[in-house]
Amino acid sequence: MSAKLLDVTADEYHAIEAFSSSTAKIVLERSPGHARIGLKKKPTKSLDGGNIIHRLLLGKGKGFDVIQHGDYKTKAAQAKRDAARDAGLVPVLAHEMEGYATAAEAIRVQLADRGIVLDGVSEQAITWVEKTPHGDVLCKGMMDHVWPDVGIILDIKTCEDASQAAIERAAEKYNYAVQSTAYSRALVALDPDLAGRVAFSFAFCETSEPHAVNVTEPDGPFQELGLRRWLRAVNIWAECAARNHWPTTYGANVNPLSPPSWALAREGFTADER
Repeated sequence: MSAKLLDVTADEYHAIEAFSSSTAKIVLERSPGHARIGLKKKPTKSLDGGNIIHRLLLGKGKGFDVIQHGDYKTKAAQAKRDAARDAGLVPVLAHEMEGYATAAEAIRVQLADRGIVLDGVSEQAITWVEKTPHGDVLCKGMMDHVWPDVGIILDIKTCEDASQAAIERAAEKYNYAVQSTAYSRALVALDPDLAGRVAFSFAFCETSEPHAVNVTEPDGPFQELGLRRWLRAVNIWAECAARNHWPTTYGANVNPLSPPSWALAREGFTADER
């Protein structure tokens, strides 16, 4: 694998045509056809808040535009909000900024309490090549914060609930195992001496008071799960590219639709009937 660090903006990064952990998630959960066209995320208050906190905390990332209105009920406020979106910025009402600034500072302090000082490189883009039986696949990633020389990666996830049970559910839902694998392999591609030495951590940070932070490190099973999924997705992508065939169906057969086990249990179905 060969790799290259890039000095690009977020928009320039997203314009790079390459395979990513986000693409892998769509390949595995939907289809290669869906992944090829990409699935855009619609703006939500939660997503906007996460982007703003990222920017305040890391100094890089999606920019924001402070809207000097109390809400978006007027046409003037709506016009400024829409103009910000069109410019690639996150619109934020002026009275909400104090809360985001408080959250970012609280998170920074709690990271420092754990010995984590953000003195590496923020929003570092990287490209690397994965080799498969079907040909090479150019991959890309953008690490929230990284110390490339020593192989340390910190990924910050904003959330409402950073309890262990909640983040384990989120990690599976959003396929964070694939992301940690992809980024770790990218650093090894950049410096093969880091093989077996990359330290990857997630910092799950609550956006509401008291802005609790839960820093976690993938264990052995988590890493193995991510590796298997990542390699499977990369191989599927490479095969589709080699054949120039991007299936979008969910199989050629008629698929059965089964009720969930809890619904059957609620209606008194026995174990044999299920």
